[in-house]
Amino acid sequence: MGAMDPGPSVGINFCPRCGTAVQPQFRYGKVRLACPVCSFVHFANPKVAVVVFLTDGDRILLVKRGVEPEKGQWALAAGFVDLGESPEAAAVREMREETGLDVVIQGLMEVSYDPARQVIVILYRAQWVGGILAADDDVEDARWFTGDSLPELAFESTHRAVKGWMAS
Repeated sequence: MGAMDPGPSVGINFCPRCGTAVQPQFRYGKVRLACPVCSFVHFANPKVAVVVFLTDGDRILLVKRGVEPEKGQWALAAGFVDLGESPEAAAVREMREETGLDVVIQGLMEVSYDPARQVIVILYRAQWVGGILAADDDVEDARWFTGDSLPELAFESTHRAVKGWMAS
């Protein structure tokens, strides 16, 4: 990234406070888009996604993605954290929206960063407490799989979690 390259701030043209055109300025250790009038600084932050690892005996729950990226491949239920929502609440919500299942978060498994997608990925272990399995929202299918019947998997976080589960 060059000295005057605002990097991932592309798409921000005007200050959300006063409407003045933003300009690349050196702020807080790097070049960021900032307002020359009211001093607003745009911080281009990564998105935060949550992933839910759910097993039932010797089975793992996977969803078939209905949207890009990785449309048509299988992954753990996942989604983005909404503004004002805790990551744990987002994980419970995403599981319900995508699979119809109610879960309780049991613990944190992993936090990783996907630089290609600019996403912080938080992986939680969950316990199934209710609901009826049914694909919904942005997934085409939701099914339980055993270790010897796994489909083609999407995303590095899913690969790592499934690999660890199979090794245990």
